[in-house]
Amino acid sequence: MHARRPPPAHRRPCGFTLVELAVVLGVLGLLALGMTSAFSNIHDLRQYDRARADAEAARQALRAFALREKRLPCPGVDASGASGREASPCAAGLDVGWLPYETLGLALPAPGARMRYAVHRGVGGGADLVAPPLSASTDGHDIDGGHSFVAALTALVAAAPSPQNPHHPLQHAPDGSTACGGAVANPAFLLVVPLSDRDGQPGPNPNFDGMNAAMAAGAGKCAAPPSRPPDRVSDDLVAAESGAALLGWIAARSR
Repeated sequence: MHARRPPPAHRRPCGFTLVELAVVLGVLGLLALGMTSAFSNIHDLRQYDRARADAEAARQALRAFALREKRLPCPGVDASGASGREASPCAAGLDVGWLPYETLGLALPAPGARMRYAVHRGVGGGADLVAPPLSASTDGHDIDGGHSFVAALTALVAAAPSPQNPHHPLQHAPDGSTACGGAVANPAFLLVVPLSDRDGQPGPNPNFDGMNAAMAAGAGKCAAPPSRPPDRVSDDLVAAESGAALLGWIAARSR
């Protein structure tokens, strides 16, 4: 007589329970969120690196222009900067406008990426770097205007900072916030590179955020400090060239 075969053990049905499915979907969702965040950060970093490269190219073009022309260019004043040229004639006191790309030999970018450009004109007395006042050299001559431009830069270095001229605060607060007030610096020129609209403020130039929006609209001369890092409310890149730095660079190449 054969022994009776024991009944088969209870087999679990194929597939997932609702709880297991929820866990799997939750894990996949977290992975997707992490990947999206990583790709977003990479995209932002690439944008910021590209903006820094563009700002450096503009700074070098402005330096070369200053060395060649013995002055800095006048800002562009058309509504969107589409002409790419400096204003001509350059009105006295005109110190904020668009970077004159064509004048500097640079390619004109898309409208939302065009830089705002501010230059020291010595409003209220001081050094006008666009139209340096004539200044005789030691031998009584200044044929190419080189001595006049150097004298204007020297006057800027010696001048007391003033909010009447394009300026930026010396530093930002630990929380990243800034305000147009307190101790400021007056650079020889200043560039604001917009990246994206992070503060959601309306206007004709929405990609300029926070305190840079007024400068972009032509209603202010204050920009965020170059040391301010990008954050969730502002990702503009600000680059500034001090009078001392530009004077030293020109002196080194004029020897």
